[in-house]
Amino acid sequence: MSDIKIQTEDQDFRKTEELGSSDLDPILELRNLSFYYGDFKALSDISMTIYRNKITALIGPSGCGKSTFLRCFNRMNELMSDARVEGELLLGGKNVYDSDIDPVRLRRDIGMVFQQPNPFPKSIFDNVTYGPRMYGTRNRAELRRTAEEALKRAALWDEVEGRLDLSALSLSGGQQQRLCIARAIAVEPEIILMDEPASALDPIATLKIEDLMRDLAENFTIVIVTHNMQQASRVSDYTAFFMIDEERSGYLVEYGQTQQIFMNPQNQRTQDYITGRFG
Repeated sequence: MSDIKIQTEDQDFRKTEELGSSDLDPILELRNLSFYYGDFKALSDISMTIYRNKITALIGPSGCGKSTFLRCFNRMNELMSDARVEGELLLGGKNVYDSDIDPVRLRRDIGMVFQQPNPFPKSIFDNVTYGPRMYGTRNRAELRRTAEEALKRAALWDEVEGRLDLSALSLSGGQQQRLCIARAIAVEPEIILMDEPASALDPIATLKIEDLMRDLAENFTIVIVTHNMQQASRVSDYTAFFMIDEERSGYLVEYGQTQQIFMNPQNQRTQDYITGRFG
């Protein structure tokens, strides 16, 4: 049995479901996580569990803190001098915000793919092998094997084989995004964060990214921010719905298995959002 927490402004509900053993493998535990920009509380008291080898979608209206929340996972928000976190975010039982955690190593374990494709102005090969080289791999044959495997996992190898020395900027937008995914997985992270990875792509490229996510979930845990309700319902196993309170802080309204969230939401605000009544 597994408790899936559903939060509202007033009280906590508990939804208990029979899940298979594979669903019962938590990889991240968030406990009363709040995030501040200076004095402004951007995220308020969020508790939830992310499950291994599952895709978790974060949905909600613009400005509710979904991307900010995503960046808390690998401490990218720390790049802002006035940012701070309260609460815990546990990876393997260890709080990633403990003082002895190396943020650079953490970002190897928790990779990131951004909304706009951001390949480096280097060759396709140099893009994919950037991480392994940064972490000490120098053997050219090993780097070649890593690049080939990552590009195959990203469903890009067949399109770039024999052209690895070409500039990554010569690729189409959809290819560039898959290249960025290959670059992220080349260092073998446990978790891949995706911040609206298909929002800048055409429908065909978007479907390729969605198919790729399902394939990658066999080996990686994925957390995706999306404004596309159909995309969330198509690709994710779990969905978290965020809203904004009176103080403009983002908070978690409801979290559960995607089928339950879309077919039988427990909170009226969730029902209103997914049916297009607001947002």
